[in-house]
Amino acid sequence: MRRFTAFVATILFLLISSAAYARVWTDASGKMQVDAEYVTCQFDKIWLLRSDGRVFGVAPDELSKADRQYVDDLIQEREANRETTQNPPGRVPYGVGREVCRLKDANIDESSGVACSRRHPGFFWTHNDSGGDGRVYLFDAKGRNLGSILLEDVLPFDFEDMFSFQADGKSYLVLCDVGNNGRAAAIQLMYVIEEPPFDPKKGVTVEQVPVVQTIAYSYEDDHRDCEAVGIDPTDKTILFVTKERTSECYVYALGWPKPNPTKAFSARHIGTLKIPAVTAIDVSPDGRRAVVLTYKHAYEFVRGEGKSWKDAFSREPRKIIMPERVQGESICYGADGKTLYLTSEKLPTPLLMVPMLK
Repeated sequence: MRRFTAFVATILFLLISSAAYARVWTDASGKMQVDAEYVTCQFDKIWLLRSDGRVFGVAPDELSKADRQYVDDLIQEREANRETTQNPPGRVPYGVGREVCRLKDANIDESSGVACSRRHPGFFWTHNDSGGDGRVYLFDAKGRNLGSILLEDVLPFDFEDMFSFQADGKSYLVLCDVGNNGRAAAIQLMYVIEEPPFDPKKGVTVEQVPVVQTIAYSYEDDHRDCEAVGIDPTDKTILFVTKERTSECYVYALGWPKPNPTKAFSARHIGTLKIPAVTAIDVSPDGRRAVVLTYKHAYEFVRGEGKSWKDAFSREPRKIIMPERVQGESICYGADGKTLYLTSEKLPTPLLMVPMLK
């Protein structure tokens, strides 16, 4: 009862203090409409105020796609405005996401991982999901087809993610053959290559690249399915977030191992998250933020100065509204370390972005 009374008080406060968001709302069938103002989103309902003063709640899936997107944008705008004035250290105020372009290479038909180029800002690498060869594709922010390269002597089982980083003056890409839907495989593989050379106008200049290191690993406590792998470039800690059939998922960490072709390294469990169906992760270049993606939205964890990733993942994340896409399984920070980029596993393949507010 106290909770409901507090909620009513919140509604009254919002009605008095908030700006009006009046519009015509349409139900999911497209047959019913009502003039109302958006008030808030609580208890899994969107609360609206009619012109006669009545406040009522509607489940999101009862509204049209356009209305749901409108509410997502409003929530994102309010969150962004709040963070502009109350932005804690390490956090970035994000704006509303949008589609940047469509990729022109039709061979990119199931983009499952994406990473920004460390050689040339504004360029990206991606790979297809399971069933393909060990091929990596290059494109730019206009969606231009800039060619592809093959990893020498690699026939992947299920590429699910990739990431890029710099070390010792060189740029690297890591392709993660970590999919394990049946949870039968005990060991997964990651392939490290130097980022292939390319001409920003003409594209890739080689056909194949050698693997400079193969990393075999397992999880310390169980067989896991994983589609989300990233790296903290400040100390080369590799982070894994599992994909579970429940509302929880598990975070593991692995320090960058020395080359050893005969040994599988053990990733240690460092956290449990209340996030379902995780499809990707990336870490900002400064090692302060990790963004965890789901099929709908994303969650960003901030690592405090001098704190561990275990501590960061034990704290409540900030939810980031993602632009709508079909089967989105990839995300990365751009070269600026602040803009977020996403693709989709369905043709035509979009490149989407969530910008930082200026």
